[in-house]
Amino acid sequence: MSRILHAVRQSFFRSWRQPVRIATACAACWLSLPVQADTTPLTLLDPTLQVTTALGSGITQPIGIVFLEDADNYFVLEKASGQIKRVLDGALQATPVLDLAVNSASERGLLSMALDRNFPSTPFVYVFWTESLSGTDSTAISDVPLLGNRVDRFVWTGTTLTFDRNLIRLRARQSDNVLVPGQTGGTNPSENGNHNGGVIRVGVDGRIYVFMGDQGRRGWTQNLPNGPFTRAPLVDDTFGGPSIDAAHLSGVVLRLNDDGTAPADNPFFAAGASLGGEVGANVQKIFSYGHRNGFGMAFDPATGALWLSENADDAYSEMNRVLPGMNGGWVQFAGPISRIRDWRTIETTQFNQSLQQVRYPPTRAAYTPAAAASRLLMLPGAFYKDPELSWRYEIGPSGLAFVGNDALGAAYSGTLWFGSARSFGQVGGTGGNLYRLRLTASRDALDLGADPRLADKVADNLFRSQKFEGTESETLVIGRGFGVTAAIEQGPDGNLYVVSLSDNRIYRISAAAP
Repeated sequence: MSRILHAVRQSFFRSWRQPVRIATACAACWLSLPVQADTTPLTLLDPTLQVTTALGSGITQPIGIVFLEDADNYFVLEKASGQIKRVLDGALQATPVLDLAVNSASERGLLSMALDRNFPSTPFVYVFWTESLSGTDSTAISDVPLLGNRVDRFVWTGTTLTFDRNLIRLRARQSDNVLVPGQTGGTNPSENGNHNGGVIRVGVDGRIYVFMGDQGRRGWTQNLPNGPFTRAPLVDDTFGGPSIDAAHLSGVVLRLNDDGTAPADNPFFAAGASLGGEVGANVQKIFSYGHRNGFGMAFDPATGALWLSENADDAYSEMNRVLPGMNGGWVQFAGPISRIRDWRTIETTQFNQSLQQVRYPPTRAAYTPAAAASRLLMLPGAFYKDPELSWRYEIGPSGLAFVGNDALGAAYSGTLWFGSARSFGQVGGTGGNLYRLRLTASRDALDLGADPRLADKVADNLFRSQKFEGTESETLVIGRGFGVTAAIEQGPDGNLYVVSLSDNRIYRISAAAP
């Protein structure tokens, strides 16, 4: 370990492992190949709404939609081709505006895109994608650079996207099937390509927010100050760690300026300045940490608050309102901290018992909330906060979007919608479902009053070998049969557009004709 990291461990861990302040108030993965449309009928449960197809041909594995000036003009992202296509006046154009050489194995690929807040006067476009090492579109699991997940800034010329600069490079290679020198075990059965997160949003403050999944890492941002091993060398993997070097900046929401630098008002900016070096610079970019993986991130248009969905391993999917400086608790637990024993029991006695990364099995998790809290690695100023809603068993929440007006009817103004990371055809149960959540008047919590069983903020769904069981979510479901809903966006016309990766379609939800 370098001299600077040695100094960090000696001088900073004492302050970081402070008592936790509690804030008041691949079980699910994208498809690697396209499949047929979902196997249960496309249905909305409210007769005041209707669903139609906005785009039903010419796209393969669509994963995102980004609107320009009106609802007939937008970009469509394709996960595996690396292409961004343009729909102009309702017609899909023959030539893509950008074609990237992506590695699309598992959850990799072209993942997300966002326009600058001052677009088009500032014509910047931000893209999160996984590059291939070979320079061609690839599904080979090892065909990625170590830092192959990248966020780049492009310039929109009116007809094409032109590369401008890289903002950040993040971990992509998960070679945890390779024995770590000095260790005698703890290797995964194979290399992985999941847990890239991949959602990018521009906040009301104009900053770039990037959700980077945990990548199977087991280091500082996963609340393991000494990494996953119980004896030296105390590293994360063959590429180092557990400190937050470039290869271990994962399980985080990053907040960046439009040039990739860290805003001075980020929650850990001062802490990072004290650390210095690569680790310190990375700490300065962190908005929140202790996250696992997920596919949904959205800003409440009424308050500017950030909401994030997280997938479970086996137990406790989450819906979070993310505050600056938040520590989400992973990998010490998932779901509300009061449920630690139940989470541990499910993860150690059902399903595969590995939390993906076999170097830190759930058998090492704490038994009590107090013990779990004491293990959290707290950066100066960090705090832990329970999720706003959890599901006892994985339901695979995915694309996330707010309805910012009453275009769908007054009852839907301000509601939060999300979809499913698996189709009904894959898992049955709640696969392919579309959900609608209401917020309280203060908009700092979810209004779950329609079902008294949700008063504890946990949907206690039942055990099912394929998971995706819907007990206690009945009042939240608004649609079925939408397949793998990679993204949901509200268009300039006020309608909701649901991107179905598995159906190769973009659906439009609008108010039904009276």
